[in-house]
Amino acid sequence: MAKIHVVWRGPVKRATGLGIASREYVSALRKQGVNVKVNTGESSRYTKKDGSKKRNVLIYHLLPQKLNMKRERKQFDRIILNTVWETTRIPRSWFPKINQFDTVCVPTTQNKIALRQSGVKVPIFIVPHGVHSEKFKPGNKKYHLPIAKGRFVFVSVFGFQHRKNPETLLRAYWKEFSANDKVLLVIKTNGYTRHETGQWIRNRIESYKKRLGFSKKTAPIVVITEHMSPAKLKGIYTLGDVFVLPTRGEGVGLPFMEALSSGVPVITTGWGGHMDFLNHGNSFFIKYKLQKPQISMNSKHAIARKFRSLFSGKDQRWAEPDLISLRSKMRFAFHHPRICKVKGKQGRLDMKKLSWYRAGAALKKIVGMKKI
Repeated sequence: MAKIHVVWRGPVKRATGLGIASREYVSALRKQGVNVKVNTGESSRYTKKDGSKKRNVLIYHLLPQKLNMKRERKQFDRIILNTVWETTRIPRSWFPKINQFDTVCVPTTQNKIALRQSGVKVPIFIVPHGVHSEKFKPGNKKYHLPIAKGRFVFVSVFGFQHRKNPETLLRAYWKEFSANDKVLLVIKTNGYTRHETGQWIRNRIESYKKRLGFSKKTAPIVVITEHMSPAKLKGIYTLGDVFVLPTRGEGVGLPFMEALSSGVPVITTGWGGHMDFLNHGNSFFIKYKLQKPQISMNSKHAIARKFRSLFSGKDQRWAEPDLISLRSKMRFAFHHPRICKVKGKQGRLDMKKLSWYRAGAALKKIVGMKKI
């Protein structure tokens, strides 16, 4: 693709899932032989050379409403939005800018449906995320946690926000299991601001437990909040017998892919972007109903950051997982470790087909297209 010059503008330095995806897409494109220059700001100083036969393409991996389209049209022949969303509709603030892009790339079918239902008219292509199956694998050394010995371990990896639904996970675990059950719930999580420290998160969880009336003698939970090296994070997955997250909505769900690649099956809500790669062969699905995000946000059970400005649109819906269904799936997994192993093996086989190289090949085709 010598005749095409690509500028990737996105959060490549962030430690979030979005940042990971941004870095991986850039790397995957380069492995496909695409000339990519990375720009992390809201604009670039790139200048289109008069008379140049090269086509200049901008791939924008930030919030669409922040782009100065008029200015960028002077620099680029084609402007592509790479985005992701977690509810049935995108925020109204994304309009009218989003239909000014030439093309939109999203990672899953749910994303495409949400954009179309929201009124996006420009071409939309699915460019899936990938997982490094050579890094996330069943043989990885388990995270050292003495209390896990002899117990069936549930693991969960997520940011401490309302969409991830920590309160329902905690309530299901406390209600379904007692101190007499040989189980353990390990939560790897983080806050989003300076004051949302590990102690702040633990205080929120403990306060919620007291509010629900549970005694101190409940099934044990380990909450890990410190920054973790990639090697240790890989060990969190292999520590588990099953990965559990009753999410209300996912654009993709990278931890699901990493868990499956590690040979660990998934318990999660049966709705969202993750349904492109989760199936009954590798997962257990929680029943749900679609509802307005404000309903759960205004509930007495809400304990985590809400991001209300993003998820409170008039027509937005997300999934509300059923507590009884979650309890049932967790209990079933606990009593059937062999079935968990079978699903985990299938998940490993499924994830070996979903590489970032495959994602780069899909994106390369879109980059090479002329305006549609």
